[in-house]
Amino acid sequence: MAFFQPLGSTEQQIQELLYDTPTRNSYVGIKGLKNSDVLTATSIVAGDIARFPIIKKDLDGNIVQDEKLNYLMNVRSTKKTTAHAWKFAMAVNTILCGNSYSRILRDPVTNEPLEYVFYPPSAVSIESENDYETYYYMIYPPHGNKQIRCEPEDIIHWKFFSHDTIYGRSPLLSLDDEINLQDSGIATLLKFFRDGFSSGILEMKGGKLSGEARKVARQEFEKSRESSTGGSPIVIDSTMGYTPLEVDTNVLGLINSNNYSTAQIAKCLRVPAHKLAVTNPNQSVKQLNDDYILNDLPYYFNAISSEHQMKIFSDEDRHKYTLEFDTRSVTGMNPEEALKLYNGGVITGDQALMYMGKSPTGEADMQRYKFSLNYVWSDKAEQYQMENKQRKGGDDIDEDGNSTTDNETGIEKVGE
Repeated sequence: MAFFQPLGSTEQQIQELLYDTPTRNSYVGIKGLKNSDVLTATSIVAGDIARFPIIKKDLDGNIVQDEKLNYLMNVRSTKKTTAHAWKFAMAVNTILCGNSYSRILRDPVTNEPLEYVFYPPSAVSIESENDYETYYYMIYPPHGNKQIRCEPEDIIHWKFFSHDTIYGRSPLLSLDDEINLQDSGIATLLKFFRDGFSSGILEMKGGKLSGEARKVARQEFEKSRESSTGGSPIVIDSTMGYTPLEVDTNVLGLINSNNYSTAQIAKCLRVPAHKLAVTNPNQSVKQLNDDYILNDLPYYFNAISSEHQMKIFSDEDRHKYTLEFDTRSVTGMNPEEALKLYNGGVITGDQALMYMGKSPTGEADMQRYKFSLNYVWSDKAEQYQMENKQRKGGDDIDEDGNSTTDNETGIEKVGE
């Protein structure tokens, strides 16, 4: 039974009944890219998902070197595309359509993942057994190839927002009014520059026209202007009079400067508004970018990494390791900070390299902690001073560490 269907399927009415979701939204899917702000915001998020590598860590937070996993996730994910292109396409489809799918091809002996096979959302449906508790994926490859049934563990399914844990929803579903408002403003500006916004009053002289006659006159007049451009003269005969209506140019300025829709698109997709040229940031660009990477992108990162942990790790490995996006190339320590911690004995040399986003050397000395001989414990310092003075034959020192000789007279002090 086809219980979960992709947007644009033949069972849209069932979708709306089951999920109370308007699947006829004209801005969901590839059509959303017609809006430049949606295109820009989608490109920013997808680009950041694609550019940061995915790394394997143990439960203590240490990076675990796994060449096969690194090759699959960061070098070449499918037979014909790079990992960057695959992650970018997956992210774009998830944002625009709510879901993105790739089939996992595994080693027949070890069951380890070898590569992914990407399918567009329109080629995949989620279907359920009669009990509605067991579901599976049906893939309908293009060009009439044989249909493929896959169990959930063999499908990488990206979804950033879901209310049923099974099917994702596009954030563009919430932007219908905002994008319509923006499109209406752009249409108004286009009309102004195309024909001078020459709306006005058309007066027919010498008679009283019926409603139908006025309609015909209006249509004929508009037809005569269709081929004209802004600034072109309007030609009428002596039976007509045309008075253009004045347009407050402040209204056009308001339309042109209205950033409300752009700000809503940025908010919905969790992209800083300044990246869409909406506002001038009061903070430094670095602070805003760090905040975006540390607080906004994890919304996407966590959904992706948890999906891959569940599908490509064995049950044993899921208890030992995690997957994370490595953002240290942007948010990592600068060399001065890392060197300070290294010299202070807080981190090892290899740890310093890792905090800066570099690869550790693996050398024995780079895994040792560094300490300065200029620093000792306070009780050891007092003991060292007492012993040192005694060795040099200097002042006599009492048991409290104080000199028993008067510094000015050189006369030995007697106990008071």
